[in-house]
Amino acid sequence: MKLLITGASGFIGSNFIKTMHEKYDITALVRESSNVDSIKNYAKIYIYNRNIESLSKFLKKENFSGILHLATLYIKNHKSSDIANLIDSNITFGSEILESLSQINFKGFFINICTFWQFYKNVKKPLNLYAATKDAFLDIVNFYADSTEIKFSNVYLNDTYGSGDTRPKIFNLWSKIALSGESVDMSGGEQIIDMLHISDVVNALNILIDILESNMATLAVNRHFVLHSNERKSLKEIAKIYENALNVKLNINWGALPYATRENFIPYEFGDTLPTWQAQMPLEQGFRLSFGDDIESVKHKWGGGGVTHLNSSHFNQIIESRFYKTSKFHNFKISKVQIHFTLSKRRNYA
Repeated sequence: MKLLITGASGFIGSNFIKTMHEKYDITALVRESSNVDSIKNYAKIYIYNRNIESLSKFLKKENFSGILHLATLYIKNHKSSDIANLIDSNITFGSEILESLSQINFKGFFINICTFWQFYKNVKKPLNLYAATKDAFLDIVNFYADSTEIKFSNVYLNDTYGSGDTRPKIFNLWSKIALSGESVDMSGGEQIIDMLHISDVVNALNILIDILESNMATLAVNRHFVLHSNERKSLKEIAKIYENALNVKLNINWGALPYATRENFIPYEFGDTLPTWQAQMPLEQGFRLSFGDDIESVKHKWGGGGVTHLNSSHFNQIIESRFYKTSKFHNFKISKVQIHFTLSKRRNYA
């Protein structure tokens, strides 16, 4: 089966390609600026120059069975300078692909990835501008669903994690403070988190593709599948599971920071259930698989667990570790007693 994937160089896209490249004949649709080093050995690469007519000709020639639309730009707290990029990445880019598909009378499937954040306090109300752009694109999807023969299916995700994740996730920060012994200020930690290991996400997408390509496709067309984990825990509880899984201590000052203005304490609880799919990876096992090797590697170099006082040797080892090189935490400011971490608020999954 020939499959076209957008957002192929991102965390979910690259993991899907590496896991499923033997099952599917995959082409990654990327922009000129995309780094394809992690996927170029597993998928064909098509560089999209934003010419709809050229894209239509390519899509017609390749005759793909379906599209997996993973490309997105995530910015939790946007600035005015982010608006154009958010609209272009989350609305315009996908709309150009849909228009190209409509021009060739495409009759395959199109899987659209949505976010729990389109439901603030479990109501159909976007949490932030990022979620609003996802809502806007969903309206465009609905237009093409009504006016073409494309088989649309929508999948809603909340938090995802796994090994090699370079996005600025909380786990990269926790890994650093677990190794250094330093402390970090956080909110009260009562917000409930619904997170999935990347293997469960890849499995869900694979199941959905199988359904859409079967004689049971009507079970999935124009549906809104929500992928819930089996362990919805508070951030505080997740921190404790992380400590137990990796045998580390996190020095977190809970309540030192206020909650966000639009904090979502309870993630979306409803939506359609994807047939035959259920999350399989427990959090504790997922944490060990995702972060255990790197934690143990650095602890071994230091001759034990986390340290109370960070010296220049320890600092240099953190700088050389994969946690620092692959994460987007930056602006390390070292003093005699503490390292302060500054977290970038921008995430780009595309």
